[in-house]
Amino acid sequence: MADSYAYAGLDLNLAQFAATVFTGSSFTATTFKQAGWTGCQFIGCTFTACDFEGISIAGCTFTHCTFSQSQFQQSQISASQFNRCQWNDLNFDGGHWTDVAVLGCTGTTIQADGLRGEQVDFTGSNFENMEMRNTQIN
Repeated sequence: MADSYAYAGLDLNLAQFAATVFTGSSFTATTFKQAGWTGCQFIGCTFTACDFEGISIAGCTFTHCTFSQSQFQQSQISASQFNRCQWNDLNFDGGHWTDVAVLGCTGTTIQADGLRGEQVDFTGSNFENMEMRNTQIN
């Protein structure tokens, strides 16, 4: 369990987190390239200017989290939920989502080229300036 820590400029590439709970933590300019998160919970966390290229997220829950100015190219997200999160200036190029719930989330400037998604639920979410090209969802 990690509570209310501030992480800045870390290289967490290839890092593996399993069944970890983060509450109120902030991550700034941190790289998570090719990392793996399984069964984790993030509550009230902030991710700013982070690089999630190639990350694999499975069975995770994000509640009241904020993601800003971050990249998720070639990421794999499965069996995960984003509840009442804020997404601003994110890129999901070449990603793959399976069984992903984006519930009651808001934000602006979301881009995705080549995103593939099955069983994706955006119930109650509202995004401005969302641009999805060559994307197939559901």
